[in-house]
Amino acid sequence: MSLKSKRKANISLDKDDSEDLFLSQPKKTKKSQSKKEDDELKDDSLFGELINKAGYILKKGDQPNLLKCDQAVFQKDLRWGIRSHSLYRMPEIAEKFVKGLEEHVEDEIRLKWSLLYTQTVPDCVSARGGQQDSLIRLCLNIEELQPCLIKLLTEKLLEIAYDDENSNRVDFPCLILANLKWLDRVVDSDTLTAKIVDLIEGSPVKVQQEVIGFVSSIVDDANHPKIAEVLCNLYDTTPELTPAILDALGHLTLAPDSLEDVRHSVLKSLQAARPEQLPVVVKFLLHNTPQTMAYQVVSDMREKINLPGDGAGTKKSPKKGNKRKDSSNEDDAAYEILLFTNIKMAALIYKFLTNAWLKAVQDVDDIHSVRTFDFLLLLVLYDAAPSRRRPIESIFRNKIRLGLFSDLMLEKTVTNHGVVLKEYFQSVKKMASLLLRSPEPLVSQAGASLYRYCFIHLDGYQKQEIVLTLLKHLGDSTTVRIAALSLLCSLAHDHTAEMSKFTIFLKGSLDMVDELSMVEVKKLLDVVSRLAFSDSSHAALQDELAIMVRKQLSHTDIKYKLIGVLNAVQAVKNMVETEDSRSSLETTSSTDLESSSTLKEAENLLHLVLSSTAKSPTASALFMDEMASIILKEGMNSKFEEWVCEKMTDDFQETFVLDATDSQPPCDLLPIEGFWNLDEGAEGGIVMNLAPMIIKAEPTRHDAGGNESKLVSLAPQFRLLRMLESRLHDGDLGNVDALLGCPVYLPTDATYDKFTSLSQAEQHASLSCLFYTINWFRELINAFVTQKDPDIKSKVYQRLQQVIKLEKRLAQCLPASPSYSPPLAVFDLDKSASLPVVTHPTVKKAKKAKKPPAKKGKKGKAKENDGETQLGSQANSQPTTQPTTQPTLLGDPDDKESTEKEVSSVADMSSCRPFLRELHLDVFGLLFRKLALDTDIEGQGQLTLPEAEFLLKDLNMKLSHVFEAGSKRVSTLGNAGDKNIGHSHLDLFTPAEIAQRAHRFLKPICVHLEAISEFFQSLIADNDGIMDAPGMFSERTKPLIKVYSLLFTTLSVFLSWPGLQQEENNQILIVVLKTIGKKLEGEAVSGMGKEELVSVVFRYISNFHASVVSISTAVMLVQALVALTVLQPDGDLKEKLVEVLEQLLKREWYSTGGERERGSVYNHHVFSLLQIYLKESSNPLDLVDTICSEALEEFMDATGRDPRSETYPTLNKGTLGMYYRSLLLYLVSGTKKALSAQGPASAANREECLNVWSTAIKVFCTLVGTLKKYDTRNLLGPCLKYSRTFLELFLRNAMPLLDSCLRMHNQEVVTLLKNLQTSTRLLQHVCTHSKVNQDTSLTRYVPPMKKSLEMLVYRVKAMLAMNKCSGAFWMGNLKNRDLHGEELLSQSAREDEENESEQAEGEGEEEEEEDVEDDQSDVELDEDEDSKSSCKEEPEEERTDYSVSF
Repeated sequence: MSLKSKRKANISLDKDDSEDLFLSQPKKTKKSQSKKEDDELKDDSLFGELINKAGYILKKGDQPNLLKCDQAVFQKDLRWGIRSHSLYRMPEIAEKFVKGLEEHVEDEIRLKWSLLYTQTVPDCVSARGGQQDSLIRLCLNIEELQPCLIKLLTEKLLEIAYDDENSNRVDFPCLILANLKWLDRVVDSDTLTAKIVDLIEGSPVKVQQEVIGFVSSIVDDANHPKIAEVLCNLYDTTPELTPAILDALGHLTLAPDSLEDVRHSVLKSLQAARPEQLPVVVKFLLHNTPQTMAYQVVSDMREKINLPGDGAGTKKSPKKGNKRKDSSNEDDAAYEILLFTNIKMAALIYKFLTNAWLKAVQDVDDIHSVRTFDFLLLLVLYDAAPSRRRPIESIFRNKIRLGLFSDLMLEKTVTNHGVVLKEYFQSVKKMASLLLRSPEPLVSQAGASLYRYCFIHLDGYQKQEIVLTLLKHLGDSTTVRIAALSLLCSLAHDHTAEMSKFTIFLKGSLDMVDELSMVEVKKLLDVVSRLAFSDSSHAALQDELAIMVRKQLSHTDIKYKLIGVLNAVQAVKNMVETEDSRSSLETTSSTDLESSSTLKEAENLLHLVLSSTAKSPTASALFMDEMASIILKEGMNSKFEEWVCEKMTDDFQETFVLDATDSQPPCDLLPIEGFWNLDEGAEGGIVMNLAPMIIKAEPTRHDAGGNESKLVSLAPQFRLLRMLESRLHDGDLGNVDALLGCPVYLPTDATYDKFTSLSQAEQHASLSCLFYTINWFRELINAFVTQKDPDIKSKVYQRLQQVIKLEKRLAQCLPASPSYSPPLAVFDLDKSASLPVVTHPTVKKAKKAKKPPAKKGKKGKAKENDGETQLGSQANSQPTTQPTTQPTLLGDPDDKESTEKEVSSVADMSSCRPFLRELHLDVFGLLFRKLALDTDIEGQGQLTLPEAEFLLKDLNMKLSHVFEAGSKRVSTLGNAGDKNIGHSHLDLFTPAEIAQRAHRFLKPICVHLEAISEFFQSLIADNDGIMDAPGMFSERTKPLIKVYSLLFTTLSVFLSWPGLQQEENNQILIVVLKTIGKKLEGEAVSGMGKEELVSVVFRYISNFHASVVSISTAVMLVQALVALTVLQPDGDLKEKLVEVLEQLLKREWYSTGGERERGSVYNHHVFSLLQIYLKESSNPLDLVDTICSEALEEFMDATGRDPRSETYPTLNKGTLGMYYRSLLLYLVSGTKKALSAQGPASAANREECLNVWSTAIKVFCTLVGTLKKYDTRNLLGPCLKYSRTFLELFLRNAMPLLDSCLRMHNQEVVTLLKNLQTSTRLLQHVCTHSKVNQDTSLTRYVPPMKKSLEMLVYRVKAMLAMNKCSGAFWMGNLKNRDLHGEELLSQSAREDEENESEQAEGEGEEEEEEDVEDDQSDVELDEDEDSKSSCKEEPEEERTDYSVSF
């Protein structure tokens, strides 16, 4: 019935089409009966006789034949006529009938109407319809006629196939094939299949396509494999037939083996598929892949699919005359969309394909293997499978972290496949938004890049959506707002014309300035100002900005005044910059007039800012800092710069500079003098008037109506002045060089010597003098460090020495005045947020004796709280200094008291960043001076150790801020902005620009490393290799060790920058590697490649490990080496790294006091080295086994007060917890790695897998057995935590192996299980110990541990039952014991006591019974076979076969 319905539908379709396609003559009007008879075709052959008797009327001309009855009646009568004919019998009658039919269809018209529908006569009421099957099809359904008729039709089809080129009126091949499909019964299917194969192989391509399209509905299912084989052969030789072949193969019913062969053949040719074939090929593969083969198939497809767009050029506009190429590109884009549509539809139909695709993409971990197809595929699946969006988002983030989805890859994807991204733009927008919101800076940067490239390369609608989405991000967290505004700012400057269309949207965001921070306000105003002044059509917006600036500057609230300053600065910048660029293009007089008018407007705006901020030095300082940053980064109109420079110079001289010949200003509060004069003997000198101005303004500095000192703007104004001078005079600062060496009015030295005896007002004034002087000297160093004059260089170096001395004095004086709040040196802070606080230790008395922490009373807590409350009121209103408790320092025990006194009297200068001016990168050029290793040397043109330490600390802080920002997550708690305070100048540049400017400092870093290394090597050689010899750790070597560690820190931070792994920074990486490698190989590095350079640098840095005398220095050295192994994941480098780490772990380490290292910091360093040692090893299990069998055994056997290992001296009583945790952790991962190296468990590698597990269990027993002697909490916690993981791995991987090995290797299996049993018993005791002591930090691990132990018991029983030796298994009650083996009061004894006293409660009894079950499960295995056979028969209920359950 189903076949009939399909046949009817097909014939009906042919019937409907025939009305228009095949009737060449219009319908005629009514005719007479005689006329009808004349139209009938008389055929005297046997064919004509039989069909005429059955009721079929042949018609003349181009008109359909007629049937007097229903087609079923006709077939019945015709079949009867053939079988009962009086003259002929089968098969002769069939041949004669087909011969007559052949003669009848010689004419094209007759052939056409024999293949088309038959019309029912009007007076027939029994027929099924007005149109019935064709004559050919009616005859084909008669079994006697079918074979001969099929032969006739196929011959006719081949004949027509080669003549069809001259006759295009009727598609005879299609008509013939349509009559052959879905026959009611096929008499000889093999013959029919053979004929179809002949048609496929012998026809022209056009006819082949027709035959292949019908083949699945003509050939029966039994012959589909044969057809598939023919089609596969044709698939390899005729690419033009690919769509038709694959479509036919998809409809064939094939056996799994045949289908796999077909799929393999199609996969093999996928890489060479043309763009138009690609969608069909992919559709076939996806719709014919079983779930078990899905991952393998899609992995091959991922590698072999070549997207058409990947070969397209990146030019935006093609050359003229390339219309054909344009149309080809459009077709390729259409094929790409169709390809991904097919993938999407397949993923919707077959859910398992989504997981297979995701796993295939996730497994790509090489940057050379990642493809643009991966990115587009994830976007398509993100749209197709909403339930799998979280895994897709995770894959995106992981690929970005690994550097696989780099900026270059994103740009290539958006450029070459923009059409696909438009199709799935909503997914693109969601993914970019999600990435931008990530707390990881590297991932957030990728989201911003995706937004950027989509804006650049997509169309207007997508551009508008991107701008609106970025504006929506202004409602997110601070980091996301900054990222979105930074991107808008970049787009506004780089693509001003495109962004100008969306100015109206950005204008509305100005209402949010009250809710944004100062940094965010600055970026938003920059965007709006840039667009407003980019085109004269935005004149109304320019007027609005001007009105807004005046309102904000005249506001009494300092917050709005600062916003007005930022608004004015951005307006001036964009106004003048635009005019400068315009004047560079046009030089007409009208342009000059317009330019002069714009400059006049900018000058008026600048006058307005200066007058509005005259009584607000903080706002004035912010204005000058922002102007200086703009001039440094972008520059302005030269005429405008000259005008500003002249005004700043006059104002600076009038405000801060005095003539040296003038009398000293009077000062009643403190005695003052001129200090730090570097121009002694020079005539007509000047002096900086600092102290008098400070002392005058200090008493009212914090009052609500008090006036701030103009000295607040001293450093910012000089910074602006020197930027202008440098820009106008090509870097020469000769006009202001007198400021470098001039003296400064300051309080006398005696004032600071008796600082503690001064009054509060005197202390505050003297401390402010120190802060202002330090900041003044810092700006002088920033300004003049780039000058080439030797005299100026010498003065800069002296100023650096003076800064170090002043900061040391400041650190000593600050703790004596805890209520002092320093003047701010950073002015772009948010006034609504709490201001920064200076922290320093409280002055404590020397410890007399240790007190147990349990006896700490409430009074001590109350005192601590009182100390915090004292400063709490000031923390909210003004920046203050706040006391904090410093951690205990590691050092010589004899010097503890003196060290504590020294520490307690010195403030933490790292918290003073908001109050100290930032040093620019150029300052670190002072590192090029030769390093003086002797602390007694000062001057002589060499860099002393204190100066090197000062510079390196600041350099490392800056590099960490820039380079580690891309690898550290942004916390949603606390004030993340505090870390950025003091880096305003640094944040003007991107990390790549910082790396480009800072890599030159690596050369002096290496020189200083070699000098210090040579010093320590000679010192070690003089002491015959004894590390704790006299003189090794002295006052002379302490600063050397500090500087040595800081130098390695610089290398580590620089080489660990994630940006070095990105393709766009490859040139920077090569320069960095050559700079370092040149110290070892000389000029030979110029011809080396990246891999060779990394090896050279690794060898150079690793050579220093022998001269390292501090473990903190060793950790930084190792981190630098690890960074190099990341740059080149080479097995050889990792092996060398493991060798270096092994030597470091086998060394004895000493503190700077010459004592053996100990304490929490030392333990953490050992843990870091050990973690890297085990992680980077190619076989961690062997390393863990070696450490356990050598180091741990030596430690366990050692006696004395301070036991330690001889082989690994870093293993002692203090570091045992670190070793124990690392060994247990890497026991699990090392076992997994060793098993994966062996491959899947099979008969060939069973012994190797057994050996791996034997080693793992031996190590496990050793580690667990350690608890018998050392049962501290820092061992018990890791034991419970990681032992469960090991047992789960054993149950999952080892037990199936033991199931198959028990018969062949029974002794090894039993030994392995008995060894494991000793550890599980001890783990039971650990669980009991944790419960008895009620230690919550341990008891949380007990339930999952109990579960794993119980699963192990029953899994072993199942293994024995499966191997028919369950008699070797018995379960008994395990006694409760503590860690030392002493028996605890059993549960049964408690129950007896309770029964005797008859006071037991039901609830308590239930709990006790549960405990008995938990603590009494264990396994015993008999050793030999005799004991197995002698075991008693198990009860019937214990003979259950657990092999199925487990």
